Amino acid sequence: MAENKPNVKTRFVSWSEIQQAIFTLGNRVVESFKPDVIIAIAKGGLIPARILSDVLMMDEVGYIEVKFYKGVGVRSEKPFIKYLAIPPLKDKNVLIVDDVVDSGRTIQLVIDTLSVHAPRTMKTLVIYLKPWSTYIPDYYYEVTNEWIVFPWEICETIKEGVILDVREFQELGGKCVI
Repeated sequence: MAENKPNVKTRFVSWSEIQQAIFTLGNRVVESFKPDVIIAIAKGGLIPARILSDVLMMDEVGYIEVKFYKGVGVRSEKPFIKYLAIPPLKDKNVLIVDDVVDSGRTIQLVIDTLSVHAPRTMKTLVIYLKPWSTYIPDYYYEVTNEWIVFPWEICETIKEGVILDVREFQELGGKCVI
């Protein structure tokens, strides 16, 4: 496990950092866009989209599951749609939400997939943007070249053999079934 660990700089972000980022992004959205529906890119965008739906006081949320990564820092050849659960999008303002835009290929696939449903407009929002991304989202909180470890994926990251400081997780009694 650890011997296969890629040489990737990682950063653990806390729940409070995530909430601050999403509150900030929510304020930016309110200033310039009125979404009718939020579409989360699963898995990473599910929790940010849920928090954002609360911040924006929106009920209509769907999701699209895309697979691209095989592990920390290891991508498949290309992303593919695994599952789609969306409300009607025709003539609606759609906000697509994910945790990170890395290559830009996943979010572009989602945009292309949703565009056939004839939304009025689509905007994109992510917490973190990688500087090498070919796609720049409409809203993002921070540009980083680090592999971000979110609080909802600690066990997955430990399973991948990435070493990180999990003291806070352990202090809360957290354990992973690996």
